[in-house]
Amino acid sequence: MSSGKFVRETAVTFTSGVLSLLIGVGTSIILARVLGPEGKGIYTLATLLPSLIVTFGNLGIGPATVYYVARGDLRRPEILGNNVLLSLGLSGVGVLAGLIVVLFFREIVFPGVLPGYLLLALVLVPVEFFFLYVNYVLLGAQRIKEFNYVRIAQSALFLGFIALALLGLGAGVNGAILAGLSTWLVVDALVFRLAKKVAGGIDLKPNAYYIKRALTYGLQAHLANILGFLNYRVDMFLVNWFLGPAAVGLYAVGVGVGEKLWMISQAASTVLFPRVAAENEEERRKEFTPLVARTVLWITALSALALALLSCWIVLLLYSKAFLPVVGALQALLIGIVALSAGRVLSNDIAGRGFPRLNIYTGVAAVATNVVLNLLWIPRYGIAGAAWASTVSYTVSFLGALFFYCRLSGNRWTAVVFPQRGDWALYWKTGKALCQWAWIKVRTVL
Repeated sequence: MSSGKFVRETAVTFTSGVLSLLIGVGTSIILARVLGPEGKGIYTLATLLPSLIVTFGNLGIGPATVYYVARGDLRRPEILGNNVLLSLGLSGVGVLAGLIVVLFFREIVFPGVLPGYLLLALVLVPVEFFFLYVNYVLLGAQRIKEFNYVRIAQSALFLGFIALALLGLGAGVNGAILAGLSTWLVVDALVFRLAKKVAGGIDLKPNAYYIKRALTYGLQAHLANILGFLNYRVDMFLVNWFLGPAAVGLYAVGVGVGEKLWMISQAASTVLFPRVAAENEEERRKEFTPLVARTVLWITALSALALALLSCWIVLLLYSKAFLPVVGALQALLIGIVALSAGRVLSNDIAGRGFPRLNIYTGVAAVATNVVLNLLWIPRYGIAGAAWASTVSYTVSFLGALFFYCRLSGNRWTAVVFPQRGDWALYWKTGKALCQWAWIKVRTVL
């Protein structure tokens, strides 16, 4: 596990995240200003339906794909082909489940959202399933460059289609949903072409051996991912339940701004997971993951401090005076976002070691904390109460991941949380090497 290569690939992933962030901010501004708080809230809730279906129905095949492609136990064309078949079958089941929710449970789950928006949003289910299953082949093969190309392309295409639908055609919420569909169709074609090339072809013959192994690993990771998703998004449902779609629109802006700080941990975790799965020397893993975790933790903490000081100005500049009530909620979220940044790194190490079930225990504790505190605090404190509930649950998630990681690795918790002797020298050496690598790349382009 070369630290130099890890840093380069993390830097590339982070850079693509920054570009996606800048593009995503433009998209978010258009959505917020054109649709307004209520329209933004309706759009958020409508598109949450396909996200929930894909999250609940993917059976963890994505993480299993990364794990088995990285380990090299099975032929890549078989993995890609079986993932395509699985995505087609499971998306059909997902659409049917979505129809049942819309027709029979809409007033309970999505009060205030017209059924037409929810039914239209169901078209996103098949294209999101396909992308999820195919894109992870690139990550498992550690083709970080291609993985990030797809990420940037997705953000840029979505911005273009949103601008066309809302600014050009004035199509409202329906137009925003269709812009998402158009984006996914183009990106699916791109990612399939790249994954087929990386895999060396595609074998569409069903492989029961792979499916069984993928499900054995994947279902453990799947439940952990579901709990993680609920921990991130259950507050949206509860805010809508207590306060209505307009409050969701406000809260979604605060969450969206705060969660941008996770780009740092997402970049590191994305590169770390397949590397841990492929690494056979325990001593390297034992030294490497704590370095990544504590570095991510403190970089995110400093970034959160800067965002807290500038949050009022940022919200006013980007989203207008109508969204200023979200500033307090955004500031409350930042503490939890910092804690969970390191928790993400540790959870990916745990999954990469082949123990995704341990993340389930952490997820159960975090979601239970989130739900209970939201029920207590939203009626009393509004969206600020939802933000504080999330912060506490994110901290619980971090502490759980820290406990299990230390038990598995034998490392002390202080090595994960606090800077260690020699870190600054390593940062300087790595930064210098990274600058030299970047300069060579720039000179090659010029």
